[in-house]
Amino acid sequence: MNLLLFFRATILFCAFASVVLSQKKIPIPKWKPGYTAFYLVRLKSDRNIKTKSSLSLPNAPSQSNTDIRGVLQLQIVDERNSAPGAVRLHTHFVDFRENSGEGTISAPISDKFVDITLQRDGQLVQITGLSELSAEQQNAWREWAAQFSATYLYETKGRKLGEKWSAEEPETSASPIAQLLWQRKSQYVHDEPCSPVKLDPKGEVQRIAGTETCAVILTTASLIQKSSQQDATPQDYKLRDLRTRGSARGTNETFLYISKSTGQLVRATQNAYQQMVVQIALADGTNQVQYYVTASANNSVELVTELTLGPHP
Repeated sequence: MNLLLFFRATILFCAFASVVLSQKKIPIPKWKPGYTAFYLVRLKSDRNIKTKSSLSLPNAPSQSNTDIRGVLQLQIVDERNSAPGAVRLHTHFVDFRENSGEGTISAPISDKFVDITLQRDGQLVQITGLSELSAEQQNAWREWAAQFSATYLYETKGRKLGEKWSAEEPETSASPIAQLLWQRKSQYVHDEPCSPVKLDPKGEVQRIAGTETCAVILTTASLIQKSSQQDATPQDYKLRDLRTRGSARGTNETFLYISKSTGQLVRATQNAYQQMVVQIALADGTNQVQYYVTASANNSVELVTELTLGPHP
């Protein structure tokens, strides 16, 4: 091959490689105002608390189990005043059920909506209506929102096949252990067949063979304690003249399945485990109470392609 032919072949190869590499990126959804989708959200968790104290404590549940599921409707709103890349979302639970020892309880569905703005950086701002939902519905909504916003962030970042990245973020929920943070490691591991689920008239899930290709993002997170185990007191505990000591640890594994054709979140699964051993006492060391807490969770968010549930307001 002479130099001219080699040069031409190189140009053709580079052009082909450019197309292939561009296809490896996760696409950004091209949402239009009025677009509607449904997600099945499931939360299943177990928590066990053991208490040791010389004090007489009121009876409190030592174990709790949660098993809830809801179907959330998502609608894209025409928001002309949003920042570049931001999307205004209108959400509503059209079905919600809680499983207990006495069977499945269907919660009444009202006309309560949650509106949010999803920014290009994955942050959720201008949230309205969330406080009007029940505690269980708020938990289910937050699980959907966390996975949906993470998907949008990865898309706008232009993540490519095989790419790895990491991040740290503080634990924001209330805890008797100060300075907890999550160390997250993520990777776009591979592509694989995927498909949404169907719900029959009874609300049962019907799975079908993969009809499209999904990018699979794996995120593993570890809960890290920066405070001393001998003095782990948060500021709000100090203000109440309390002191805490102990440790907390946890792991979290999340898989996101994102459509390579539409950028839509098709499925998210999360498995988590946390453990905490903490002693809470007055500042002078009296009235000590020790808590041993273990908790696990198995959650999922799945796109629903066919919905045949009964109508709700």
